This record gives sequence, structure tokens and C-alpha cells, in this order.
Amino acid sequence: MRIVVVGAALAGMRCAEALRESGFVGELVLVGEEPHVPYTRPPLSKQILAGTWESERVGLRSNEETTQLDIELRLGLRAEFADTQRKIIGLSDGSELSFDGLVIATGARARELPQFAGRPGVRTLRTLDDALELKDAVADADSVVVVGGGFIGAEVAATCAEAGKQVAIIESQETMLIRGLGALLGGVVEQLHRDHGVDVYSGRAISKVTDDGTTTTIALEDGTSLSGDVVVLGVGALPNTEWLQTANVKIEDGIACDEFCRVLNSDGEPLLGVAAAGDVARWRVESQGAQVRIEHWTNAQEQAKAAAATVLFDLGLTSEPLVPYDPTPYVWSDQFGKKIQVVGYVRGTDTPHVVKGNLDGSPFLALMEREGELVGAVSMAMVPALVKARMLIDASASLTEAQEAFIE
Repeated sequence: MRIVVVGAALAGMRCAEALRESGFVGELVLVGEEPHVPYTRPPLSKQILAGTWESERVGLRSNEETTQLDIELRLGLRAEFADTQRKIIGLSDGSELSFDGLVIATGARARELPQFAGRPGVRTLRTLDDALELKDAVADADSVVVVGGGFIGAEVAATCAEAGKQVAIIESQETMLIRGLGALLGGVVEQLHRDHGVDVYSGRAISKVTDDGTTTTIALEDGTSLSGDVVVLGVGALPNTEWLQTANVKIEDGIACDEFCRVLNSDGEPLLGVAAAGDVARWRVESQGAQVRIEHWTNAQEQAKAAAATVLFDLGLTSEPLVPYDPTPYVWSDQFGKKIQVVGYVRGTDTPHVVKGNLDGSPFLALMEREGELVGAVSMAMVPALVKARMLIDASASLTEAQEAFIE
């Protein structure tokens, strides 16, 4: 019996590990488009970009460890198509892989902006090769312009500023990180950047992009003009689903799955023995009553185990009953020595209640409320308090109970 995992990043590797740890002894193939052994991405915008880590340090497992797990790595190969009826995957070298079970973990790619296509010095950051190329480019640069004030853009800006570069961020929304933290807390992070010398142009739209063959110039609608030796686009990611267009798989901003991460066909019916995990998966979360797609490191790691369990169950290789995958989301970011953490299904429209510290640049913890209910927490440089808040959220504490738990 053969299980194929397509996608050799964090979700794919953790799924392969989970399959072996659960007792699967059949053939296990891990397919990856990149030539590198599976690696973790969070250090790319920090330690790799800063040059404090060598690329080998981001590997998830050594070649020896992978061999011990009896995982066949097929790297440098792109999945071109999938036939879920014949149970075949087509690869970019012309070969085909048959499967009994399949896990799709093809992740996402950096979103591009058409007006920047082909401009000099314009880069994105998603892969190890992207990070290494960006590191070299930044090393030779005096100035860096980051387009997009989300987590990736903010981390790149912080790393470049700490390296002594002149850095500017362009964010079309009211504040940086407004989608994930809201205007108030996003403004705190924005001020953190300003305090470290980053020029932040929030609430500004780009009106025109030009170049002279060596330098890209960005004109904003308010008349401001910015030029950088390096321009980094940090404007989100798109799930890698194009290769599944003829696979009888339901695509809706990712691969649609049921509550067990089982992939749905184009009619919305589950495909037995086919699961998805990581950035590409959009699955039904029972507690939210909705389909959700999460692009966080922690989710990729946890969802991989759920996908592995589903495939083994569908193949009759385990009798353990399946449990709906319904995690408490968690994401962190390191910027200027501050660890920013978010737990729960937090939206930018939620109301923050600061229960420890304050928002004047010192450490803080804010409980996030939506329609009177506690839905999450956000902290900056308050790790133990965030852990406590997560325990309260997991215990379904009310907003009042959580507030009282932090009264000293």
C-alpha cells in the first residue's frame, strides 16, 4: 500500500512523520517542488535574512533521519495533475505515481502585484531561495521599501532596519496588521516600527510604479514618491491549487475539506483516502460553523496529524475514531526583540480589552471580544500571560472570567 504526500514543506513532512508514528508500514512518498530537504519557514524573514543562520539550520530533519523513517523523497518535482478516480499523480518529469492514500500539502505562494512585474530590485519572500537571494540583495542595498504591512512585511522591515538599512513600509490600510490585530493594536506595532526608524506610510494607496532600468520608484496617491534599492512585496499568499483543476476537487480559496480535513469533490462529497493540510487546506471548523483556511506555522504542524489520521482511517489501517479538527489558532511574530502573539480566531473588527500592561510601547496583553464573547488574545512581550489566556480560551471562559483572572 502506498501513501503519497504532495508538498514537502512543514505540513507535508509532519504528515509523513505522523503516518509512520501511527504505525503505517507501507510505501510512503513525499513529493516536493523545491530541491531542498523539507525546512521550516519562520526563520526566513528573520535569521536567514539577517545572515545569522546558515541555510542548513532550517531543515526539519536530516537525510539520515528521513532515511530511518523510510520516507522516499522526490524533490525538485512539481505535481502537474491528479486523477482522484484512477488514483494517480502526474509529476513534472513525466512520471506518474499511483496511490492508495493521498495528502495534499502544496501550500501557498507569494502574491504578486502586476504593476511591479519585471521591475528591477523587486522581490517576494516565500521560499529558502527567495530568502537567500533577498539577503544578498539587502546586503548591497542602502534602502529597502516594503509593500504590505502584514506579518511578513513587518518582519522583513524589522530585520532590514536592524541591519542598518533605511526602511519604508507602504500599507494601504489604516494601520499595519489591521486585518489580524485591528486598528488599535496594529497601531501599537506600527509605532514600534516608527520608534526604530522605519518610515511607515499607512492608509496610502499606490498610484504609479516606474523604473529607470536600475531603480523602482513608487508614487503614492498623496504625492509621496519612494525609491528603494530593494523593493519587497509582502501582500499575502495564494494557495497552490492550479494543478488540481481537472482532479474533481472542490476549489474555494484553497481545497475544500470536511471537518476531518478530508478533501471534497466538485459536488461537495468527501473523497475517501484523500486529505489536505497546511496553507492550501480550507476545512469546516465546527466551533466556527464555517470553512476556514489558516496560513500559520502551528496550524500546518497540527493539521498534518489530523490529515494523516483521516487517511489511515479511510484506508482501514486504524480503528481509532476520527475527531473533528478544531484547533485554537496561534501565530507569533518577532519584531525588534518583541514577541507578538495571537491566539484564537481573532478578527480585525474585534474589541481589545487590555488586562496587563498598556499600549504605550510597553508589554501588554489584550483579551479580544466579539459580541460580548471572549474569542482570543493578543500580547506583545508577555509570553507567560498569553499562555494563561490561551488556557482560559481553551476552557471556554467568559470574557468576565478571563478579565477577573488577570486582576492582581
